[in-house]
Amino acid sequence: MTFHNKTRLESTHHDLMTFFNAMDEVFLSVDLVEMRLTQLSRSCKEIFGYDAADFLANGQLWFQLIHPEDRHIIENEQKEVRTGKRVDSMYRIIHKDGTVRWVEKKLIPTLNEEGKVVRLDGIIRDITLRKAAEENQRAQEVQYRQIVETAQEGIWTIDENRKINFVNDKMAEILGCTIDEILGKDLFDFIYAEDKAYAAVCMERRRNGIKENIEIRYITPSGNIVWAWIAANPFFDEKGQYKGALAMVTNITYRKFSEEALQKSEANLRTIYDNTDNAYVLFDEQLNIVSFNVLAQKYSEEQNKKSLVVNSHFEEYFPPERLPAIKKILADVAINGSYEYEISTVNSDGSSNWYHVRWLAVRNNDNKNCGFILVNNNITASKRIELEREKITGDLIKRVIDLEQFNYIISHNLRAPVATIQGLLLMIKNKKTRQDETEQAFEGIMQSTKDMDTVIHDLNNILQVRELIHEKKEVVNLNEIAREISTNLAPVISTQNVRLNFIFEDDASLFTIRRFIYSIFYNLISNSIKFRKDEVSPVVHVNGYIDNYKLRLVFRDNGKGIDLVRHRSKIFGLYQRFDITTQGKGIGLFMVKTQVEALGGKIELKSKLGEGTECIIEFPST
Repeated sequence: MTFHNKTRLESTHHDLMTFFNAMDEVFLSVDLVEMRLTQLSRSCKEIFGYDAADFLANGQLWFQLIHPEDRHIIENEQKEVRTGKRVDSMYRIIHKDGTVRWVEKKLIPTLNEEGKVVRLDGIIRDITLRKAAEENQRAQEVQYRQIVETAQEGIWTIDENRKINFVNDKMAEILGCTIDEILGKDLFDFIYAEDKAYAAVCMERRRNGIKENIEIRYITPSGNIVWAWIAANPFFDEKGQYKGALAMVTNITYRKFSEEALQKSEANLRTIYDNTDNAYVLFDEQLNIVSFNVLAQKYSEEQNKKSLVVNSHFEEYFPPERLPAIKKILADVAINGSYEYEISTVNSDGSSNWYHVRWLAVRNNDNKNCGFILVNNNITASKRIELEREKITGDLIKRVIDLEQFNYIISHNLRAPVATIQGLLLMIKNKKTRQDETEQAFEGIMQSTKDMDTVIHDLNNILQVRELIHEKKEVVNLNEIAREISTNLAPVISTQNVRLNFIFEDDASLFTIRRFIYSIFYNLISNSIKFRKDEVSPVVHVNGYIDNYKLRLVFRDNGKGIDLVRHRSKIFGLYQRFDITTQGKGIGLFMVKTQVEALGGKIELKSKLGEGTECIIEFPST
């Protein structure tokens, strides 16, 4: 070899070693004839922790660094290499710092002319990170496989041609098949016939990249229908070409059957709900409407001229003046569970409708109030019969009482003047009667005739009350009545220094006969003024308020009072007088009681001598 060629070869060798030493991989050459390591790149320091000099000085160091569990790999490797085969292997080594690392080695044998391996050239690279990543990936794959196989949802994938290429055990269970019976089949082989058209539309959306949740029916080999809720996702290759879809499948058959049964049950209940004789409205805890039946809607439109609307508040359907009473009722219902009462409404033609109203509390599982139910039953027909019966009974009783009163009047108030007239006529008939006696007799006859006329007039007034009860009713404002009384009694109020105090709730009114209410007010106030204490200015208080759905009127004065211990049974009698020091006929209280009862009310009198009188009247409130 010439000097020039030798120099060029050395230069090339130097360049190659510079290149190999710059690489992360370890490059090596082994002379198998002399059994020594001839070349080793410097990167061995990074991989093994030892430099090239250490390996060149100790020919066994190479084998000593191999992990004991992997030395069999090297033994097999050596056998392969001696046959002249190229060898690729992976095994673990123990780094100088004690850490275990994975390496990948490639050995290329060189044979002589006789076919004997005389040299090995190889490359070793550190694949610890790659092996860790592979192990991690394998662990994740195992984990994912466990998740897929143990999932409570069915999982399957199809290719772009709808062929099933994966199912988990749960999916096979849902379809009632084995996995082998499913793989490779067309997806539509398992779709219920009536849902295939819908499924085809869904599959087209999948091809267009649309993810969605759908409900669909499968059919099992045994003919059972399975309802499924599906979360479907398409997937595409790197070129954007559709490659199939993944579906997460939940068996909702039981739920669907339960829903259908519930819907049927709700339909049946709704039919009953809408065809019952009661109107129902369900409110939540905040008193917003949750539900109502057809009859409740009808009542609302008739009575309030307003349709019921879900989520609207109950205050929208009650007159403002009734809201305080309703709220009080609801507070009671929330504690005691229920409350009921009867109420009437007035139609445009003046007739009344009667309703039996119940409020019920709705309790949750913890027995806490979570809403209210309003039950409204039209009892107009039965109420009219009841009222008619009560009216007939009341009329009969009143007629008996009237007959007794008339009998009393005829027996006393009419019989006395008639007897007087008869006696005086006999006196006149007697020829021995003097002229002056005859004139006195005529004067007596005239007075008796006047007394009879007064009694007949009183009887006519009493009978007129019975006739006027059929007079048309109207809304009577109590404040207006008070103003009229004050005006008409103004002269008496002024001369007698009377103080009248009227206190009524806002917009206090009553649907009734106006002239009766006026007469009641006039008679009671007049009596309070008439029977005042001597040298004491009369004071009359009149209060009106709603109490338990009744209009209560209270007349209280500071007059002489009445001894009820002696006169209680006669207090409302006709021609009953308890204070003869004051002029009167004893008909006022009788007329008041007659008019109050004719209007369906009740009257009560409380009094003590010297302490004044209190008269309490109650009318049904509408």
